[in-house]
Amino acid sequence: MEQQGVLRSWNDDKGFGFIRGADGDYFVHISSVRGEQRPQQGETVFFVAGKDEKNRLRAEHMRGAALSIDRPAIRRKPTTAAQPNQATYRPRRQAQPNIKRTLILLTGVCAAPLMGAWQLFERNGTLWPLLVYAGMSMLSIFQYWHDKQNAQNGEWRTPEKQLHAVELLGGWPGALLAQQLLRHKTQKASYQGVFWLIILIHQAYWLDQLGFSGQLLQQLRSTL
Repeated sequence: MEQQGVLRSWNDDKGFGFIRGADGDYFVHISSVRGEQRPQQGETVFFVAGKDEKNRLRAEHMRGAALSIDRPAIRRKPTTAAQPNQATYRPRRQAQPNIKRTLILLTGVCAAPLMGAWQLFERNGTLWPLLVYAGMSMLSIFQYWHDKQNAQNGEWRTPEKQLHAVELLGGWPGALLAQQLLRHKTQKASYQGVFWLIILIHQAYWLDQLGFSGQLLQQLRSTL
């Protein structure tokens, strides 16, 4: 049975996208598309729901809202435009990570949490903040690496809410390191806004612990 959905994203160069259906997002490949024109992002489509070998949602068949003759040519990779003049053409290079800048940035934002955790260790002999930060940072690095691999291979992406949840629970140092070294999630302004808000929350907590023994946040909570 066909279902109605919206093609929420489409990469015409790679020939795949995602359909927003009633019960989730379905991966769709150009080989499953039928009709007389290539898909357009945002259009209403009809599709047959299915699952791949890993039990993930996948469209077995997709067509536009209007019935039309199927033209196999639309499933071929589109021809690229003529190359620019060789004298002026320069291939786009992927930005290389600046290790020195990354270490300086990481040291700056980790200074307050490290000093606060050390102060807590001297006071109570506990290392749990450092262990949480280290463990969640390792998990965050793995998530970023896995998400970038999936993005390059056209596979299912890690939800941004999941990435942010691990960052909020202490994985933001690893996330910052992964962003800079893998060059991943650094260009999306909305994502970076939430990411740096998470860092700001952690900075405020530890600065309050260091300078005011946590009294400022307690007063803020009492006023709210």
